[in-house]
Amino acid sequence: MPSTLWTTILQFHSDPERVKDFVVRRYRQPVVEFSRLQGLSEEDAEDVAQEVFVRICKEGFLKKADQIRGKFRTVLLTITKRVIVSRRRHDTAGVRDRRREIPMRGVDIPEEAPADPEFDRLWVKNLVTQALERLEIDPAVQALRLHLKGLTYQQISVELGKKVSDVNNFIHRARERLRSEIELLIGEYSSREDIAEEIAALRRFL
Repeated sequence: MPSTLWTTILQFHSDPERVKDFVVRRYRQPVVEFSRLQGLSEEDAEDVAQEVFVRICKEGFLKKADQIRGKFRTVLLTITKRVIVSRRRHDTAGVRDRRREIPMRGVDIPEEAPADPEFDRLWVKNLVTQALERLEIDPAVQALRLHLKGLTYQQISVELGKKVSDVNNFIHRARERLRSEIELLIGEYSSREDIAEEIAALRRFL
């Protein structure tokens, strides 16, 4: 597994708040949204996300991290699906207490789940959100934000008080900056050798 992500989590594992800031804040949203798409309520989706990151941040799991075949994104999807299945089994068995912790089965490294286009789409959506947050506000970034919300170039030109040709240039420049920022984010959970492969896997959603 990528040394940058796991090494950082290992350094923080004795400090839950730092783990939460580094991992949960960055990667929680795709897990919650994916869980909702599987039919879970908002409350259950939040519970699933909490359990997923509890499992990932367990010291025993981290010690076995080098045994994991695949990328962090794939590992996260695999564990998310397992937790969702576990929750549904308990619901079927009549366990209705939503606050009851989902039982954990040690720290076994799970087999990889098949790729899921919907999860990948949500993953890229989260990367774009984080990348935009990192970029300082200027007309180029503002133009791109409006474009991503569905506004036309003409509407954006009116909104920003700029020419349509300027808007076109703004969006082109902002896309280049956004792409660079997304590659930096991908590099935070991928090894140097795997960055190009990860970008290729997500390219159709970028």
